[in-house]
Amino acid sequence: MKAIAFHGDVSEYSRDLSAGLKESGWELIGFESPDGLNEIAVDSLSAVVLMNPRFRSARAVRNILDNLGGLISRIPLIAVLGDYALLSEPEMLRYFDDFLVAPAGQEELACRLEVLASRRGGKGNTIKVGELVINIDEHRVLLGGKPVDFTYKEFELLKMMAATPGRAYSREELLRNIWGYDYFGGTRTVDVHVRRIRAKVEHSRRYIETVHGVGYRFIS
Repeated sequence: MKAIAFHGDVSEYSRDLSAGLKESGWELIGFESPDGLNEIAVDSLSAVVLMNPRFRSARAVRNILDNLGGLISRIPLIAVLGDYALLSEPEMLRYFDDFLVAPAGQEELACRLEVLASRRGGKGNTIKVGELVINIDEHRVLLGGKPVDFTYKEFELLKMMAATPGRAYSREELLRNIWGYDYFGGTRTVDVHVRRIRAKVEHSRRYIETVHGVGYRFIS
């Protein structure tokens, strides 16, 4: 049975969607706040779904999934919106891998889950894209079968982006997640580390793309 961490609300749409998913064979594990994810065996989840999310909860859940790393950071985070009003909040929606709007039902949600899962960076705690292999457990990077030396920050930065291919990260977001809130350096630190990563792995193809006006994303 496929499991989803599901943060619902009191709306009829939320009740209908969750009931339909259960009837289709999905296991829904409810949680009331972002911290509730820490009590779930999230590495067994197919996705995390938030109904009509608010900015704080979206950001908190995204940070929890990213900071856990490895397989967990590749779990899709999906927003389900009860109406189109929340589409006017792009700053919040950027925390999600995908979203759908009512009256979309469980069939569409399940389809989006399958597509997102197929785009994840790898299986288990190994990410493989082209000739690049990132072994998260062993903290090791191979390119064409040969080891590549990475500093700790370089590895964490590459791992975070490679685990969620296609997702655009702002420099501020990367700085906050990799260096922490108490780091006083500027976002130029991110640019320097990305440049070093590119020099080490982008010999025959590009892996990291610059998103002008935003930051960077990993190309799968």
